Amino acid sequence: RSVAIRILLGSCFLAAATNLVHAQSNTPGGMPPPPGMSLAESAAMRFPQPVRVGDLLGRTVLRPVPSQDVLGRVREVVRDRDGRIMVVVDFGGFLGFGARLIAVPVDAMVLLGRDMEIVAFTAQQLRKFPTFSPSGTTKVAGDTVIKVGLAKPSH
Repeated sequence: RSVAIRILLGSCFLAAATNLVHAQSNTPGGMPPPPGMSLAESAAMRFPQPVRVGDLLGRTVLRPVPSQDVLGRVREVVRDRDGRIMVVVDFGGFLGFGARLIAVPVDAMVLLGRDMEIVAFTAQQLRKFPTFSPSGTTKVAGDTVIKVGLAKPSH
């Protein structure tokens, strides 16, 4: 009788653990800021890490969903008129054709291994971003160190 109870309890524990892992694996890598929280406040909660700007160039930019759709690549990092750091991404298109440059606030992005994710905007919102124009911006040197938050892996 005690063997049957142990088997039953073990099965229940295994089922609960499997559901917990499954639930965790479906969460996106980075979460958008909660309502009422600024991008900067949200970014500060993502354990910002020092990264050389030159190490960001060429990184693949992903959507924070389990399928991790590719949105583009990091082309450069600039500082806007207000001093905010912006990551310039070639966005959209197909196989490199039809893509355009957009500037995304670094606080809206996170590191995920060798990739980056845009966590504060949907693809639909990014489509409405204006095409990047370098006027009024200053290119950030490759040896400059900035802070970028970390993503929780979506798998």
